[in-house]
Amino acid sequence: MGLTPNDYVIHAMGLGGRARAVVAVTTNSVEELRRLHDPSPEVTAAVGRLATGTLLLASTLGKITGREPLLTVEVNGGGPAGRLVATASPAGWVRAMVVNPLATADRRDDGKLDVSGVVGSDGQLIVTRDPGIGEPYRGVVDLVSGELAKDLAYYLSESEQSPAAVVLGVKCLREGRVASAGGLLVQLLPGVSDKEALALTDCIRSLGAVSSRLAAGQGPREWLAEIFPAGCSILGEVPARFFCGCSIERVERALQLLGSEEIRAVLEDGRDDGSDVICGFCRMAYTLQPSRLRALITEVEAESPRPPVQ
Repeated sequence: MGLTPNDYVIHAMGLGGRARAVVAVTTNSVEELRRLHDPSPEVTAAVGRLATGTLLLASTLGKITGREPLLTVEVNGGGPAGRLVATASPAGWVRAMVVNPLATADRRDDGKLDVSGVVGSDGQLIVTRDPGIGEPYRGVVDLVSGELAKDLAYYLSESEQSPAAVVLGVKCLREGRVASAGGLLVQLLPGVSDKEALALTDCIRSLGAVSSRLAAGQGPREWLAEIFPAGCSILGEVPARFFCGCSIERVERALQLLGSEEIRAVLEDGRDDGSDVICGFCRMAYTLQPSRLRALITEVEAESPRPPVQ
């Protein structure tokens, strides 16, 4: 539910195939997330960065040949925003949620939104890669900044041994709407020299804030031209959008995963004509009748292993 056009992801190769780049415009998708969750400006920036970064990482999963590949990033930083989660697909869709969207933090000394202040920096970043074939892979690293771009780069370096640079940006207007959002991911591949890596790092740093560049009318192709002054090969462009894909069946399955006690709590807190369960990603409300909740409890308890007889 909720399709957002005009965002896109571009794949490119530079340095003669020794560096891979993924760049994205996510302005409309992040604005849709802001509309759904109605967060503070700081949380808007945090959720937008996480959604953009997750979309960039998901774009490296490869083509869809069987079950759709998915990538999920979860951040538990100990900040007032609580847990943040985003899921994306190389097909170009992304969704995200946050426990406390109204969390705030004081502006930084440079006047920018304090993303780390709402995310926190004392916790973990968890990445689950589901390639669509075989078992998912789960990597866990400690947060290093809470600003999310550095944390994702640190994850790639430590958990996947893939040196990378990540740049993420979200620019909000005074009334709270998202003016621009986007990001880039550049990974160093085997064969790149130290001199090439240093020059590439300098070019990425010279870009500055990608959200400001977007707001000024400069797009990812111009970024790529600056990052790779000797030229690069554009491999493809994929439309990007917010998309949830939730359903009553998925909501019920999520409740089952939480366990029978959680389902009982929903049942007890509900009304005689049903209990509303809200999707954390798109805020869609699903009404489950008491009889269905009791049936779910029965199913969960039937699937649970029984304790051994003493």
